[in-house]
Amino acid sequence: MKPRLLCLLLWGCAPVEINQNQGSTPGVGDDTGVGAGPDSGDSGAADPAFEDRMDIDRLLGHLDALQAIADGQGGTRLAGGEGYRLSADYVQQQLEDAGFVVEVQPFSWSGWRENGRPAVESTEGSHWDWGDDILTLTGSAAGDVTGPLVLIDPTLPPGPENSSTSGCEAGDFSEMPAGAIALIQRGGCTFATKVALAEAAGAGAVLIFNEGQTGRQGVVEGTLDSASYPGIPAVGASFALGETLAAALALGPVEARVFVDAETSATEAVNLWADLPGDRDQLVVVGGHLDSVAAGAGINDNGSGVALVLELALQIKDQGIVPSNSLRFAFWGAEEAGLIGSFHYVATLEEAELNRHLANLNFDMVASPNGGRFVYDGDGSADLGGSPAPVGSDLIEDLLTGWLDAGDLSWKNTAFDGRSDYGPFIWAGIPAGGLFSGAEGRLTGAEATAWGGEAGQPYDACYHAPCDSSDNIDPVLFLELSRAAAHATWALAGIDSLGTPGPTALAPGLRPLAGLHADLPPDAERACHPASTR
Repeated sequence: MKPRLLCLLLWGCAPVEINQNQGSTPGVGDDTGVGAGPDSGDSGAADPAFEDRMDIDRLLGHLDALQAIADGQGGTRLAGGEGYRLSADYVQQQLEDAGFVVEVQPFSWSGWRENGRPAVESTEGSHWDWGDDILTLTGSAAGDVTGPLVLIDPTLPPGPENSSTSGCEAGDFSEMPAGAIALIQRGGCTFATKVALAEAAGAGAVLIFNEGQTGRQGVVEGTLDSASYPGIPAVGASFALGETLAAALALGPVEARVFVDAETSATEAVNLWADLPGDRDQLVVVGGHLDSVAAGAGINDNGSGVALVLELALQIKDQGIVPSNSLRFAFWGAEEAGLIGSFHYVATLEEAELNRHLANLNFDMVASPNGGRFVYDGDGSADLGGSPAPVGSDLIEDLLTGWLDAGDLSWKNTAFDGRSDYGPFIWAGIPAGGLFSGAEGRLTGAEATAWGGEAGQPYDACYHAPCDSSDNIDPVLFLELSRAAAHATWALAGIDSLGTPGPTALAPGLRPLAGLHADLPPDAERACHPASTR
């Protein structure tokens, strides 16, 4: 048990002070020069103690409801399925019972589903296991392909992380015969790029194995670009399997088989939101994605964000106060399929409605069991790469870090790398910010000193896995981030301006919404959560 968990169980403390070592890790604590944000009462409408209304029992109650829905629907709340529909019904009913009018926005996309487990085997009889050795890449075409295995420009033994450029250039496939199975190493470019180049060169199937460094040895699991799914089977593999096959190829030709049973079809889901009208026409959108992956219930990813946004809406409504700026509490569909719902929302806004949008707050994974307090880098000071944030995002970061600093709660920046639903907003020039507790990345020693937890282990070992259940939660971290979110929301409800040129004036480097998924950032393979997947 983490030390701060005992505090919560005994006293319900808020915020909870843990072992502090601010500045021990670059970007952790107040060494970034970010000062405290305004008190929540500065909005003129907010209760100065409003964030204390975020109650852990109520937050966990929402997670239990989502878990029960998944349990009754094959263990998942995947967009387009009954588990997702019932999740949307739950959120809508909670909001309507509180007196909100709920807007439901249907949308459709080309959805992908897997009907059975993949197979990878050699014609000599070796075969490898689903889960331990191989996983189908989301978006893979169905197929049963047998052909020569061809190793594509690997870096073996592996160099520094993301140094391999295997399969990132058309010339990498120049000696591959048509119909071959391309064995490609992770790194350097997106999975979608590797698969597309292999297919263009005549490959019959693709097997992408992990790069090989610490933290990049397990089975590659990712999502291909839903705007242009490939026409050949594509499977992820562990580094160990890739290394084994590369060694076999060094001894002579290898004939292999790749089998995928999947299909793509028109799929429908909804976004839904509820507004709290304000005195001004400016609009702050507070959101998180409602869907899970197919593999599990998605209780941390992203039931935690759903519970935060939902409870925040209910508590603000209960205050009975009209904010200065209008607030919109939004629940996006099909984020796990490639930010489909939030893209649809932003892309269908009329110009006048787009110009109303003052800011977007995004909450996606805020209760990771071995996690920490990550704040999106709105001012770019952490030099993390990713998409540039529109002017005003720095002030949103200040609001969040200011509250954390005031409670002696250390934090660290995370990049706007396009892997969650803030993406369409910042690409349209709308300032954004939010909180995150960690996904498949690993807790460092310095982070463990500052936050507690087990160094060297994933922030969330159940990320995109069947075990992402209601047991996969750190309730103290969940409460801390929920209260920080409540503080920032109330502050934004009363702010006059974020100093922005307007959302239709795109900041330098921001991509237009035209084409939606064309030219996604190079680390956006899964279109979900801030961590490199190259």
